[in-house]
Amino acid sequence: MKRAITTLAATLLAIGGAAMNATPAAAATPTCNTVKAAQGYNGFLIRVPAYSATGSITCALEQGNSGAAVLELQRALNKCFYNAYGSSKTYWPLAEDGDFGPNTKKALTEAQDYHTDVPADIDGMYGPITRNMLLWRSATHSGCWFF
Repeated sequence: MKRAITTLAATLLAIGGAAMNATPAAAATPTCNTVKAAQGYNGFLIRVPAYSATGSITCALEQGNSGAAVLELQRALNKCFYNAYGSSKTYWPLAEDGDFGPNTKKALTEAQDYHTDVPADIDGMYGPITRNMLLWRSATHSGCWFF
């Protein structure tokens, strides 16, 4: 019996020690809350959603978000995807209002669907995978530029 208790105690200590030494879960991707000028192809500066605290363009947007980053996403979707794909869906063109609502989600889902065959990547949310998938098209007065 003493041996069983000793074994149980050692096992619990080992499990507890492993839990204490485990690496913490990866920090969540921050919400994009600003826009940053970034160097695009051919030297053009383009505007991309960013996280203001770090200046990082590794950030996320989803339905319910609002602000400058959402507005820039809406502009890019209108300029680069609505015009390029000639979509006849009722949500196009998007209202450029800075509110990530159901129409922005539908439009982003359509753009994602156009660029990938991976069902998990078609979720209507903007993040690092979508940014890379779409090659971040930025709407400017003179056209669409690729990041």
